[in-house]
Amino acid sequence: MKLLSSANRFRGRASVVRNRPVRHQDRMILACALAFASWHVHAQESAGANAAASTGNSGASAANAVESTDAAAAGGVALDTISVQGSRPSLYAVPDVNVGALGAKDPKDLPMSVTSYSSELIEAQRARTLMDVLKNDPSVQNTAVGGAMDNISIRGFPVDWTNTMRRDGMPVAPYYDLPLENVERVDVLKGPSGFLYGVNSPGGTVNYVLKRPTLDRFTTVTSEVRSYDGYYGAVDTGGPIGDGQFGYRFNAAGEKVGNFSHSGDLRRTFVSGALDWAISPRALLRLNFDYQNKRLAAQPVIGTQPDGSLPPQFDPRTLLGQPWLQYRTNTFNVGGQFDFKLTDNWTFTTQIAQSYNNRDAAFPDVYSVAANGDILSGDIYLSPNQSFRVLSTNTFVTGKFNTGALAHQLVTGVSTRNYDSQQGGFGVMPITVGNIFNPVYSPAQTTTFPGKTVTKNFQPSVFISDLIDIGSHWSVMLGLRHVRYRDDSYAPSGAGTHYATSVNVPSAGLIFKPLPSLSTYVSYAEGFEQGGVAPYNTLNAGQNLAPVKSKQYEAGMKADVGSDLAVNAAVFRIEKTLQYVNAANYYVQAGTQRHTGAELTANGRLTRDLSIVAGAAYLHTVQDDTGDPATNGKRAANVPTFQASAFLDYRIAALRGLNVDAGVYYVGSRPLDAANTVSLPGYVRFDAGARYQTRIGGHTTIFRAGVQNLTDKRYWAAANYNAVWPGQPRTFFLSVQADI
Repeated sequence: MKLLSSANRFRGRASVVRNRPVRHQDRMILACALAFASWHVHAQESAGANAAASTGNSGASAANAVESTDAAAAGGVALDTISVQGSRPSLYAVPDVNVGALGAKDPKDLPMSVTSYSSELIEAQRARTLMDVLKNDPSVQNTAVGGAMDNISIRGFPVDWTNTMRRDGMPVAPYYDLPLENVERVDVLKGPSGFLYGVNSPGGTVNYVLKRPTLDRFTTVTSEVRSYDGYYGAVDTGGPIGDGQFGYRFNAAGEKVGNFSHSGDLRRTFVSGALDWAISPRALLRLNFDYQNKRLAAQPVIGTQPDGSLPPQFDPRTLLGQPWLQYRTNTFNVGGQFDFKLTDNWTFTTQIAQSYNNRDAAFPDVYSVAANGDILSGDIYLSPNQSFRVLSTNTFVTGKFNTGALAHQLVTGVSTRNYDSQQGGFGVMPITVGNIFNPVYSPAQTTTFPGKTVTKNFQPSVFISDLIDIGSHWSVMLGLRHVRYRDDSYAPSGAGTHYATSVNVPSAGLIFKPLPSLSTYVSYAEGFEQGGVAPYNTLNAGQNLAPVKSKQYEAGMKADVGSDLAVNAAVFRIEKTLQYVNAANYYVQAGTQRHTGAELTANGRLTRDLSIVAGAAYLHTVQDDTGDPATNGKRAANVPTFQASAFLDYRIAALRGLNVDAGVYYVGSRPLDAANTVSLPGYVRFDAGARYQTRIGGHTTIFRAGVQNLTDKRYWAAANYNAVWPGQPRTFFLSVQADI
């Protein structure tokens, strides 16, 4: 069985309209249903303009079906059958992505590197968090901060948590694991994206694309058991309401691992909903919300031995926090989008979203450890009831027009982002578990908490972009965003810091398509990154640093090999001002960090039965002009020179419905810290699994079994704050999924 692309997510759930005249009301209902079936907003496209040029695009299929409906209505002709289904053969690939100021575009029309991971891959690998998905991306590094949440770097640059993570292009509140149950795909846009989204990390942007209501009604239930007393259950249901002018999507999930006596233990509940309303054939309103409560066993990153060497390896399931200490997040997101087709070539879109996270921040610390496992120094930092809120808007107009021989795709609009937080206020408990091999736990303690730091950040911006087709082979992309930035921070003492600036962030690219299946490009982009916040264990803890700019030069190639395999390659160079903890234990900005790299990915079918998602990345990093001989000329911390991964899925032709899969993930050695005093060894991790699809009692049912970290490899998965985080132990899972 082939795992379908997200363009054909619902495996034949398209509706069939049989033998009846099409009235005006029917046309509106069918247009609404087709909009639900396509995974991007068809109202943003001109009527069929891209459909003819994009073979296999699910949006194109919907566009063609709408045009057929309109033609039939005009002539009063009855329709025999209309079946809407995506046919893009590339496994796990998605033809369009949301790229902020550029609107929704096919990746081949973009002078930048974009990778998408669909819900099929998420389901096949039973992914729970972002790093579970992005382990498949060789340009993404794990930068976990203990047992709190997934954290990543892209192209060697740590993400800016307050700006980088987005839902349907809109920013979310920071410091929690976004759930995946209501996610149709995860897009990774690599490189500085100041023009696309405003203030952001120079490494790139992660965008979660939400599941939308489906054309026909369905309900899927999933149940799973895992190692370490792990249980999971989920429901995904959706479909039209009434005559199909409305559609809904609902997801709910619950998860439990252990009883908080081991690292990795957790409790989680999640619920989400989405509603689409085709107000008219030209107007579509989309609403969504989600809520999640998650508790994780608080677990530290592990500091070095007194001589600077790495700590001894230990069982990664060992709890080095306390059984009563959990990192808790209580999150809520709500959003809406309205699309109105002004004419066949012009569309108006407005979005609004609010994201909220209330957390109990719990960080046990192990600063130094002896060879025998004794903890030489450590403590617990705890701050309950921190809050983070983001209210954002995005309004723009998209249009297509010609000036002589030039064809333009223009996008212009305004966006706002209002962020406020109450964080810090940590109380310190001077306790540890004593030894990482034989921990001894302490009773729960009370402590006093200082006041919290209040931060308010405002980022209004205006943007304009134009993708200009020059003949049939050449295109030029030009874009500019003007960002106003203000940050007000108030310490508990009442003393405040204020920073305000404005900046123009340009981007430009040249695209050459010698063949319909081959696109090449060169581009230049700038980024505008929010200044870092000094970590809680530095002498200037809580200080907000000034924003910094970055720039990138990139060249790349995107090719379809046959009809079933997509191959992408890119070379790039990114420069930005360094932010790091100096020898005096202050978090500072100084010097320049340069990352020069090359990436190669392949995604699709190698043969009729064998599919692959694979990639490799080379990354050379250097720190210059730091003013510190210990770091000048050294590599960036936690960035391997070489990284590669491959996930293969094979259909057993002899037994209908049976597939086996295997994953291999290689991460090269990387420095622990900016001074490169010691390196984390490279490692290779293996995963394996199988699934069997059949019908039981007339219901499609999928059984999955798998093992993650097949050889139970002990390795250091991440480095952060001059400390290390162990990789997950071997984990078995068994699940069953049924359409009811």
